[in-house]
Amino acid sequence: MTAISERGKAVLEAWRRFRQRKFLALLLDVMLIAAVFLAIHGWQTRNLPIDEAAPETVLSLLDGSRFASAVQPGEAGIVYFFAPWCVYCKTSIDNLDDLVAEGRVAWGAAVALSYGDEGEVAAFVEETGIDLPVLMGHKGTSDDWSIRGFPTYYVIDAKGRIHSRSVGYSTKLGMRWRAWRAES
Repeated sequence: MTAISERGKAVLEAWRRFRQRKFLALLLDVMLIAAVFLAIHGWQTRNLPIDEAAPETVLSLLDGSRFASAVQPGEAGIVYFFAPWCVYCKTSIDNLDDLVAEGRVAWGAAVALSYGDEGEVAAFVEETGIDLPVLMGHKGTSDDWSIRGFPTYYVIDAKGRIHSRSVGYSTKLGMRWRAWRAES
């Protein structure tokens, strides 16, 4: 019993000495945080399609003026699936809207899912102030794209293939980086 106790004390003392080396301690912390984020991202996207043709999705626009395709082959862009009740959707959809407005992403489409009526979606659009085309999705759309959580977005390359995907809040930098990789 004494040997375990002494060994435990030695390990604790070594850990304390390591933590006193600020740069190495910070490096370890950053690596652990990155590993946790990567593990969560991997788990969230485990059943989402990648490196295959994007589903053909033609839906009516929110304003009812016409039908539009969610995907625009020829240039890389982003298809963003949201629910009007989703708090993270309200805070991250602006990132995509800004990237498209700034010309940093060629195109973007927002697809509404899990809504009660068009009024709920219209209120979301008004509250967020987005200028992206908003398509009115349905259960079949969710199934076609394997949507299980919100927000979910797919980066589509110029050939109309799914290049990458993400679930949850994404920063403007994260969206731009994924779209840039699809352009290469």
